[in-house]
Amino acid sequence: MQTENAIDKASFEKQGYGIARSVFSRDEVASLRADVYKQLETDQKKGLVYQVPPFKAQFVNGDLLSKELLYRVLLDDRILSIAQSALGAKDLVYFGDSSYQTGTGSNGFHRDNIDRSDLNAPDWQGKYTLLRLGIYLQDHSNFSGGLKIRTGSHRASTGKAVFVNSKVGDVVFWDLKTLHSGNAVRLKAMPDFSVNVAIAERLIPGFLRKEEEQERISMFMTFAVKSAHLHRYLTEYTLKRKDTIDHAKASVRSAEAIALAAQKNVRVIDPLTDSAFIEECRSMSR
Repeated sequence: MQTENAIDKASFEKQGYGIARSVFSRDEVASLRADVYKQLETDQKKGLVYQVPPFKAQFVNGDLLSKELLYRVLLDDRILSIAQSALGAKDLVYFGDSSYQTGTGSNGFHRDNIDRSDLNAPDWQGKYTLLRLGIYLQDHSNFSGGLKIRTGSHRASTGKAVFVNSKVGDVVFWDLKTLHSGNAVRLKAMPDFSVNVAIAERLIPGFLRKEEEQERISMFMTFAVKSAHLHRYLTEYTLKRKDTIDHAKASVRSAEAIALAAQKNVRVIDPLTDSAFIEECRSMSR
């Protein structure tokens, strides 16, 4: 089984996102779907599952590294290779920013970084060093529920809206500054036409939508390089929000998961307790 996946680095740097094709086999994806449902049962018993009305998606507190059936996905050599290639660094930092969810949630274009509208602010100075990866465990090249991106918006105020045509087994990755929208709706009559107003997209009736063949399951994870950008993200975002703090508190990792991360040379930090490491990041270059 391959452990490296070639990515188009030039395209990623220009467009702000990329797709690594056929990273996981169909059998692996089927197995992952089964594991997600088993993990969801366990997390429901622990009281970690919640919803955000009026949406049907089920969200889960606690990161992927703390999930006994899912932590190996986060540390899969193929995932780490994609992150290393996109970030241009071998030494990755993982700070608990990962999750899985089932069902359909909200949509609307947004950025995930700190400075979302001021392009002269620190996030836009120097090379940005945080990367998000998404694994969608169903086809979104022909069906709703996938990701939309505004191309080049990691370098500009906006960009052209396009569907990310991810297929089963693909891994999508994007710069946190890139404008993106999840749970994208495809129209039966015009599957490539993007409705870019969130409220209008939510109001599209079911009979006009090209709905998913399987329930939507997604997994997200963020990796970073030790840098001033990481310091700022942790101190100005992660440690200032109740939801991210609660997520970190619920992330109780096993000795096996921590040992595997160390074996893969991934620096795992707890933003609630690793203040010394976070402070070290402050003086790193952007």
